[in-house]
Amino acid sequence: MEIEVEDTEYKKARAPNELYSGGLGPCIAIGAIYEKRGYMIHHHPVTSEQVSSVVRSFFADLQRVVKNKEKLKIYVAGGSIGVDDECPADMEAWRQNILTEITQNGYQKCIEEIRWCPPNFIQSLKLIISEGRAEIEEDSEAEVIAELYGNTPHDF
Repeated sequence: MEIEVEDTEYKKARAPNELYSGGLGPCIAIGAIYEKRGYMIHHHPVTSEQVSSVVRSFFADLQRVVKNKEKLKIYVAGGSIGVDDECPADMEAWRQNILTEITQNGYQKCIEEIRWCPPNFIQSLKLIISEGRAEIEEDSEAEVIAELYGNTPHDF
């Protein structure tokens, strides 16, 4: 079963279930797979002072459960800095906040992939727990809108 993790949510699952972030633009998803368990947060941009209890709960659970860091895989997706963003420095800081949280918790060597979302794209992160891997998919915003509303991208 695919379990969707929406904005400001943190969910856990066991194989054969999968965790799915839904659409990520400026939001960032962090996924972790340890043994046959998956952990995922999906969160909108915040400052280092505002890092939420959702992010802290994610890392607290990993600290409690992970006995062998060599078996932990961490994936990061999202964090788009759009072409027309008024505050690209804020988004860059949000990306750095996430990387700092990973490092402060001692998991920097567990990172399998970090893929920041390109401008005008939407990403999704899926943890395929039973296979011990993740997929990060990207679609242009125009393609997503066309799919949702039945238009072709050039109709906008």
